[in-house]
Parts: sequence; structure tokens; C-alpha cells
Amino acid sequence: MTKLKAEKITLLIAIAATTLLPVWFIPYDEPTAGLQAIKILAKIGSLVGAMLLVWQFLLGFRGAVGWLVPDLLWLIDLHKALGACAIPLILLHPIFITIYYARRFGLNVFSFEAGAAFAAYVALGVFALLLVAFIVVTSLFLRSRMDAHTWYRSHLLSYAIMPAVLVHGYAIGMTIAGTGMGVLWRVLIVLVSVFYLSRLLFRFGWAAHPHRVIRTVPVADQTTEITMRPLAAKMTPRIGQFVFLRRQSLAGARPYTVSHYDPDTGELAVTIKALGETSSRHQDIEPGERVLLDGPYGVFTWEALTTHRPIVMIAGGIGITPFRRLHRQLNPHSDRQHFLFYGNTDSRDIAYREELEQAGHVQVVHVISDEPDYPGEKGYITADLLEKYLGPELARCEFFICGPPAMTVKLERELHQRYVPTDQVHHELFTY
Repeated sequence: MTKLKAEKITLLIAIAATTLLPVWFIPYDEPTAGLQAIKILAKIGSLVGAMLLVWQFLLGFRGAVGWLVPDLLWLIDLHKALGACAIPLILLHPIFITIYYARRFGLNVFSFEAGAAFAAYVALGVFALLLVAFIVVTSLFLRSRMDAHTWYRSHLLSYAIMPAVLVHGYAIGMTIAGTGMGVLWRVLIVLVSVFYLSRLLFRFGWAAHPHRVIRTVPVADQTTEITMRPLAAKMTPRIGQFVFLRRQSLAGARPYTVSHYDPDTGELAVTIKALGETSSRHQDIEPGERVLLDGPYGVFTWEALTTHRPIVMIAGGIGITPFRRLHRQLNPHSDRQHFLFYGNTDSRDIAYREELEQAGHVQVVHVISDEPDYPGEKGYITADLLEKYLGPELARCEFFICGPPAMTVKLERELHQRYVPTDQVHHELFTY
């Protein structure tokens, strides 16, 4: 078992154990089995759902979990999966707690029958539920219609959910007040408070790595390599890893793959193509400017150094950056074959062209989609094109894909249709 796999399994066990722990504290003291079942469903919805929310918030903060498991994209997927599990559980609570109070005490929890304070804390719980609903709708149904910045800002409203849930439960939760769950709840309040403070400090540059820009070099049309020198402790990014770059403490951050790293000096470079508002601003960075980096994150291309299969690198546009360091690490004297398929709109977009074509141990195939007179491969990278160079037995190869999401999804589907095992197809998320 690899160290990375062991870290992932350990994290999953920790999540499962802590999430199920509140079930131990649910009292079994109701006069009828039916009422007890209603109570259990209500408590699972509130207590187990709250634990899942705590983990989801923790996994959504790269500054907190990047040191646990370096595979940030896996953590993002886990963050989404926990949200998908938490939502139906949370919905159990308002449904069954309403039934429970009506049958057990003859009370309508949404009225003032139990007093104004009780009603206020119920309203706080409803507020948290509405925020959860808003996050679900914007994430699942409106995400494709929103730009990254608008979605991110709307997602910040989720930070009001945990305080509302914790206060709501602590104030009127009978299990929290009458069992050892109260101790656990107070621990959660402290942990969430520390989390929020850390998140705020992180936003102001805490734990960031300050660097000085020492040179900028254009490497293709609207594409610039920015080299930086550390002003404090050196970062040690492995191949394929990325960092988040921002120009000031409160400025927007953007992830970029480390395209060059000097372990002796700690100098590293990222290669930026103007694709949006933030990346366009980052293209204006000049030598002498101080920037902040956090990371490194990611595990993309690590398998390329351990597998014995032929390596097939597939890049789209600026997705070439992880492969710049990888092709230098591949053994030029190995009998194993190395291929790079590099797709661009036109030949002016090809980054590091001369360097790549001089790498004799890698067969480079450029694919241009919008240049009719281009003498090489034209169109898009497809499984048919791969078979032209690799032969029909694609399952003998290890594939690494980095490019626009549409390209990645299409290629993965085509490779799976040709019986390439899932664990032999790796991709980097070319978005954020």
C-alpha cells in the first residue's frame, strides 16, 4: 500500500468514526417504539448531519487539509460527496423533530407555544436550513451559468451555516443538554471557532510563502513564464504539483502548475495563459514584485515515475505545464516509450515548442484545430488519433490528461470505450 493510499484510508476512517459517534449518545427512553424511531431519525438528522457538515467545511479549506493528504482534487471530490450525504440526513431533522414534539409534548415547534427564546432558536435552525438549500441550488443547478467569481462569492454564505447549526443545537437540543454529547458539542464549537480564525488568517496571508519575481518570459501567444525566488523557507513541489498565487494578501488566488523548480535555490516558475480576469491580471506581474504562494498541492503524474507501461501525455493548451517537468524526469535511456500529444488552436499557442521537440526520448505530436495550412495533425486529440501512433492496444499504456474539462471528459470516455482500465487514466482538473 502506498503512503498516499494509507493517508486517504486513515482520513476516511476518521470521518466515519467521528460522524457515527453521536449515535452512541441518543437516549432510548421513549414510551413507544414508534416514538423512539421518530426520535432516532430526528437525532441522526441533526447530530450525524452536523458532524458531516463539520468535515465538509474542513475539507473545503485547503489550508487545513493540504498537509493531511496532498491530493487536493480527491479532497474536493470527498468534500462534494460528504455534502451529498449530509443534505438528505439534515432534512430528516426538521421533518421528524416536528412530528416528535407534536406527539411527545403536543407542541408545534414553529409556534411560540414553548416561548419566544425557543422560537428564536428554531428560527435560527430554519435560517441554516435555507442557507443549505441555497448552496445546494447554486452548486448543483446554477453552477454552469455562473462565472467562478460569482459562484465563489455566493458560496461564502455557507460560512454562516455552522455557527447557526451549533448555536441552534446547543440552545435547544435535548440530547446535547442531557448527555455526554454536550461535551462533544462544545469541542465542536471550539474546533469550528479555530477553523474560522485560521481561515481568516489564511486569507490575510498567514502560512503563505512570500516570493520575489526575478524574471518573466513569453513562451507562446498570451502565455508567460514567471520565475520567482523564495523570500523565506523554500517550497519543495514534486512533479505535477501546483501552487496558488496571489499578488497581495486579499487579492484573488489562482492555481498554477509548477513548470520549473530548482531544488538548490528554491526558485520555481509557473506558466500563465490569459484565460480569465485573474490570470490576465497575473500576466502583468513584473520582475521585482512580491507575490504570495500557498501549497504545493496535487499528485498528478506521480504514477508516471513508477509504472512500467508506455507513458502517454495528453495536453490541451496551457495543460502542457505539468508535462514540462515530467518529460525531464523520464529516463531517456529506458526502453519504455514516451509520447506527448499536444493540442492547440494554432501553432502560435504552442508553449515550449523548441524545448519539447528537442526531447529525443519523447515522441511529440502537435495537433492544431484552427490553422488550415498547418502541415501536421489537424483537428482534435481523439482515441482514433492515439491509435494511429500507439497502435490498437491502448490498454497497454498509462495515460495522463491535462486540458480543458470538455477535452478531458471526452478522451476519458473514449479510452474507457476501448477498454483502458480506469486506474490507467489520470487527469488534472484544468479548472477551479
